[in-house]
Amino acid sequence: MMLKKNNIRKEFIKLRNELSPIRRSLASKKSLKILKLNFAKILSFAPKSKEINLWSLNKKLAEENRLYLPKVNALNLDIFEVTNPDEELIKGNFNILEPDPTKCKKIDPSEISCILVPAIVFDKNNNRLGFGRGYYDRFLQNLNCIKIGVGFLEQLSHSKLPLEIHDIKLDHLFLF
Repeated sequence: MMLKKNNIRKEFIKLRNELSPIRRSLASKKSLKILKLNFAKILSFAPKSKEINLWSLNKKLAEENRLYLPKVNALNLDIFEVTNPDEELIKGNFNILEPDPTKCKKIDPSEISCILVPAIVFDKNNNRLGFGRGYYDRFLQNLNCIKIGVGFLEQLSHSKLPLEIHDIKLDHLFLF
């Protein structure tokens, strides 16, 4: 199972990495549609270099006091309110920008109303494959809020993804 998942990851990472700058920019602009969601507290993510760029969206959410971002803490994710992404983020694990706990307020994950979830690949049944470290699956397992996979249209697999008992299904996909 793990070998099959790793092969799928490699295939879709390659595909995602080959997207043109124009295609990436278009997807980033379209992601602003997420602003129309009527959720008070949205847990977004700080994109890795080749993931969909959500910085315009994140800055708008911060202006509206609706932006929350995760910070890796051992094997788990801690959640922080971010009001000024330009001043409140630092490079964390895996070279991803994360909230600076000295500048951001930590909140209980149960306060989140909607989670934007990254992945390498999604399928039509709202399943996802991430990088295989399980941070999001562990985090999502006990939360009762809307979970939305966010990425590029090209990240949609037309085949069903292999699943394990710990894999958490999403509620919706927003692929741009």
